[in-house]
Amino acid sequence: MRFVYTPKHSSWLNQIEIVFGIIMRKVIRRGNFTSVADLHDKLLRFITYFNEVFAKPFRWTFTGRPLQTGEQKKTGKRRQRFQRINELRY
Repeated sequence: MRFVYTPKHSSWLNQIEIVFGIIMRKVIRRGNFTSVADLHDKLLRFITYFNEVFAKPFRWTFTGRPLQTGEQKKTGKRRQRFQRINELRY
């Protein structure tokens, strides 16, 4: 067995949660199902409908530049503030 750490802010995980939320609101919450097979059939029909009507190709916009972490930003701002304070003192 292999465990892989995946941060909960991962973009693919957010997308999965959005899809499950849509299915919950549009199919399951309002549904009246006579059997598991009926639920399965309605889910598949909704997914087919959703893919035909709402699905669009994904346009990747990442430029390849590395992102700054929050700590680096804070450190830079602290350094700038410190320099300004020192300039005012002297």
